[in-house]
Amino acid sequence: MSNMILLARPHPFIVTGMKPFLEANGFSPKKLEKYSDLSAQITGASGAIISLAVESSIKESMEQVYAEVRRVSPALPLMFAGMLGFSAMKGTLRRLAKSEGVEAELLGMDAESENHPGLGKLNTFLYISNVDLAEAGRRKLAARIVQRHFKRT
Repeated sequence: MSNMILLARPHPFIVTGMKPFLEANGFSPKKLEKYSDLSAQITGASGAIISLAVESSIKESMEQVYAEVRRVSPALPLMFAGMLGFSAMKGTLRRLAKSEGVEAELLGMDAESENHPGLGKLNTFLYISNVDLAEAGRRKLAARIVQRHFKRT
């Protein structure tokens, strides 16, 4: 399996903050430029990251991007990203799961998630925020979780 991670709904935080983080952890992030290219671009990916931000260079909503990723690559591990902390975004993730008919396991970047059996599974909604990358200790924990989720251990 490749180490490419598709930035399926990019936001400036994902591109400027996540890209170096992913590269430092052995992944090759690839920014989706056009929604219509999603099917072709996701081929061979180890995972995809979807921004929960209102604004993105991809005009389609997070729900549309999520649905298309699942249609094209049903078992691909996903991670969601945003500016707010995990506790503030749990409701958004729950609503997304419910709207898509998914019984999702919601995980943030915390010690309980590090060895969670749901990592890498299609019904796991893993979430990362810029706060998780700001402090060295949290960044290291996030690196271990992301590597397990995207099967780079």
